[in-house]
Amino acid sequence: MEKWVSDFIERIDQLSPDSTPTFGKMNVSQMLCHCADQLRLINHELKIGFDDRIAPNELVALSRAGKSVPTPKGLDQVNGEGTQPTSFDADKETLKQLLISYAELPTDFNCGLHPYFGNIDKEAWHRLVLYHLNHHLTQFSV
Repeated sequence: MEKWVSDFIERIDQLSPDSTPTFGKMNVSQMLCHCADQLRLINHELKIGFDDRIAPNELVALSRAGKSVPTPKGLDQVNGEGTQPTSFDADKETLKQLLISYAELPTDFNCGLHPYFGNIDKEAWHRLVLYHLNHHLTQFSV
């Protein structure tokens, strides 16, 4: 297993049902499902429409400035979109398994469409996965 994967799994394993966010509105179970949904988009398990509320260059600028970016339509866990939590342990295990499966995809894998950036390759998706997981795990202080 690649080190970045084991590092994320170690951080995920530090979460508990009582973990609370330092920012944002999602609870820990919603966050697990939200992060899993990103991986489901990549491997074609989940499809949502293109979200044109914000231009890709504006999204990148917000991210680089350390500001929050709008959650794509269809993935807003707080409003009941995306995959709904089942049990904490099951949702945690699902995220870990999806992360391991994602890491094993070939470099030339035809990734699913990104809701803001459209058709991007695995290298671009990978940068987003690292950023997104780190952002949300940091949200829960792990």
